[in-house]
Amino acid sequence: MGVLQWASERLLASVVFLLLSASVLTVSLLGITGWIAVVVLTGSGGALGSLLWLFVVATVVSLPLTVVAGVLVAAGIAARASSAVSGGRAEQVASYLERESDVARAVGLASVVEEFDSRTPDERADDRIDRLKQRYVDGTLTDTEFERKIREVVDQEDVDRRERSVIDDQLREGRRERERE
Repeated sequence: MGVLQWASERLLASVVFLLLSASVLTVSLLGITGWIAVVVLTGSGGALGSLLWLFVVATVVSLPLTVVAGVLVAAGIAARASSAVSGGRAEQVASYLERESDVARAVGLASVVEEFDSRTPDERADDRIDRLKQRYVDGTLTDTEFERKIREVVDQEDVDRRERSVIDDQLREGRRERERE
């Protein structure tokens, strides 16, 4: 499992980790700043002097943890955003918003979102079919549902049915496998 996938799947945990480490870092930096202010104003460290070592250790430990957590959160958000754009979810949401909102319709939101996905209809269909295959192998789709959903993908992605495509080969292969069983 890659870092992007891990961060995407555990985005909430990464955000909580970031908040905790950033809070510790902030408190420790405030403690060090307070100690410096007390020394400048009074000439001695006072009660904060006995806690200075704790603030320094907390800063040294929490600074790299905060940076790592920030990178994880950014990677998780980026992974989720890219999967939303490439997975077709963004187009579905944009289409829904256009149906429900005059402003979205006036802007042409669905067309704008489509611009972000530079893949061809065949490539988008192939990705969606791969996910359907995985669901079929996992047993969450029956033969009939699998074939119906593949036809829906082909229709939605406007795959040219006149030319023989990888999708046609996959459908034939699936039929042959079922016939063998």
